[in-house]
Amino acid sequence: MELIVAEKPKVAYTIAKAIGGEVSQKRHGKVSYYEVSRDGREYVVAPAVGHLFNLVERKESRSYPVFDVEWKPAYQISKFSYYTREYVEVLNALGKKAERVTVACDYDIEGSLIGYNVYRFCYGGENGGRMKFSSLVQSELMDSFENREGSIDFNNAHAGEARHIIDWYYGINLSRALMGALRKAGNFRTMSIGRVQGPALDILAKREREISAFVPQDYWEVRIWLKGTEFLHEAGRFMDGALAEAAYSKIAVGQGAVIESVERKEVEAWAYPPFDLTSLQLEAYGAFGFPPALTLSLAQTLYEGSLISYPRTSSQKLPAKLGLARIIEKLSSNQDYAEHANVLLEKKWFRPREGKKDDPAHPAIHPTGIKPGKLGEQEKKLYDLIARRFLACFAPPAKIAATKIKARAGGEGFDANGSRIVEKGWIGFYPYYKNKEKAVAEFSRGETAPVEDRKNEKKKTKPPNRYSPASIISELEKKHLGTKATRATIVETLFKRGYAGGRSIEVTPFGMGVWDVLGKFAPKILDEGMTRRLEGEMEKVVAGRLSKDVVIQEGKEMLVQVLDDFRRNEAAIGKELLASVRQTDAEMAKAMCPKCGKPLRAIRMKTGSQFVGCTGYPECRNSYPLPRMGYPALIEKKCKECGGPMAKIRGKGRAYEMCLVMDCKSKTN
Repeated sequence: MELIVAEKPKVAYTIAKAIGGEVSQKRHGKVSYYEVSRDGREYVVAPAVGHLFNLVERKESRSYPVFDVEWKPAYQISKFSYYTREYVEVLNALGKKAERVTVACDYDIEGSLIGYNVYRFCYGGENGGRMKFSSLVQSELMDSFENREGSIDFNNAHAGEARHIIDWYYGINLSRALMGALRKAGNFRTMSIGRVQGPALDILAKREREISAFVPQDYWEVRIWLKGTEFLHEAGRFMDGALAEAAYSKIAVGQGAVIESVERKEVEAWAYPPFDLTSLQLEAYGAFGFPPALTLSLAQTLYEGSLISYPRTSSQKLPAKLGLARIIEKLSSNQDYAEHANVLLEKKWFRPREGKKDDPAHPAIHPTGIKPGKLGEQEKKLYDLIARRFLACFAPPAKIAATKIKARAGGEGFDANGSRIVEKGWIGFYPYYKNKEKAVAEFSRGETAPVEDRKNEKKKTKPPNRYSPASIISELEKKHLGTKATRATIVETLFKRGYAGGRSIEVTPFGMGVWDVLGKFAPKILDEGMTRRLEGEMEKVVAGRLSKDVVIQEGKEMLVQVLDDFRRNEAAIGKELLASVRQTDAEMAKAMCPKCGKPLRAIRMKTGSQFVGCTGYPECRNSYPLPRMGYPALIEKKCKECGGPMAKIRGKGRAYEMCLVMDCKSKTN
């Protein structure tokens, strides 16, 4: 019997169906697995449910540094993982009977590690294989099964193990060091910092420091209007108000302005490339406000439903072997996409516009062509975004007419720029394109037009923008920090620990305090160069050019140096952390629970939903819902209508105050 290990229960059933032959469902408790008879051979497809084995300290302690770890079933480590027990029992029983184990988990380092741990802990033999696929379409799974490799992918698995061990070393030891220093200073708070979490906090905190240190400067812009078209002075910004006023004073309404030149040219705007995970997270955040972790979760659901390809990819390539024309033909049977798919079929436009990014394991994210059944509202939105992006990348470039006009009035030069879509091309396929057209009137060189209006406007320079949950993930990718699968979790952890929060990410006083302390006493924790170096080493493990043991040892040695610095300054670190905690507690105390008198706090879930809960939980379970969109800050003010607690919600371009009590009269005013 050959045991085939899938990563999730739903995927196990899909793989069993794709293999063909006679399929029968078996159960062990709540876990289903599938026996398949084909061509005289017996196969069993059984699921994991993500990571069934996790790392744990071999001998429990509270000290640091600790490096003696072992793999154990997850249900033996955490009560929250007890649901995995029956999965381990099933795989243990089947592994003992199996002559061969084939890993059919997701083809990345996490999926490979999940399968590798089942292979070595539940099977223990040496006869293994690997199915590699990028979608759960039956034909691709069948091909992957029939051409499965003769051994599991040890390089990917070893890289995954190295990452888990190093991340455990850094996360446990650094977090214990932080909490230990605070505890010795007389306080306790759950804290964490990690190998990638540190540099991520550093990026956000440096931006926060830039914003707080920013001193706005005055500047002036001089404008005139001709035929309803706005012209800006050729100097752009005047940093000297007297110079702006001098230019402005030379112009009068009704005065003639001479058009010195009109330059028109037509440019091609090529289609956006198909999505990799980061660009999908950025686009979904911009289009729908989906937090990156939610986008990944929704994409995983669509993938498991065989509707899209594997989402954890860095690729913007669509190789021809995917059968692109066949996918387009399938989409043509869906009335939502029939119009554009039929145009591609009729014109035989089957060559996609691709991006530079590549991934040796998986292509760009694309629809499989299978027609969706009933989807939730969020899943439907994300599927539509992916499907339309896919179709658009086969369409011809758009043609944009760009116009540059130079005028002179009162001896001063002015410029106007316009753009107009002449041929929509791919833009007509992609409704999520943000329209950048700007209309200008018709002008000809030498023409004189009267000045209809003029303005000398004083403005102030603005600080740099804060990162959004999506743009920080893009920044982490650019800096080669973390992986496509972990970056969203890293940002969520910063939120969960109270270091930062909001749609426009603001580092909290506590987060700034942690950053200050680490920068002063243990700067290597924040050093992106060290983290990037380890990421590069792990990529060498994937390529088979370096052993996992070498990378683990190198990571351990780096960490020992960091912890030595930390321990030498433990008292000073604890003192400064305590000051940050007290400042944060003072902020929290602005809103008190009316039921028990303890402070309230805003909590954001991984799904993107958020609520206000009592810090007295679980003794006090009082809570209040919050809008999904916006960054909440609890305020001291009480509601005028009911006396309940209030919050200020900051969103895109607006801020408002609201009572947290659901049935308050203020909600109907």
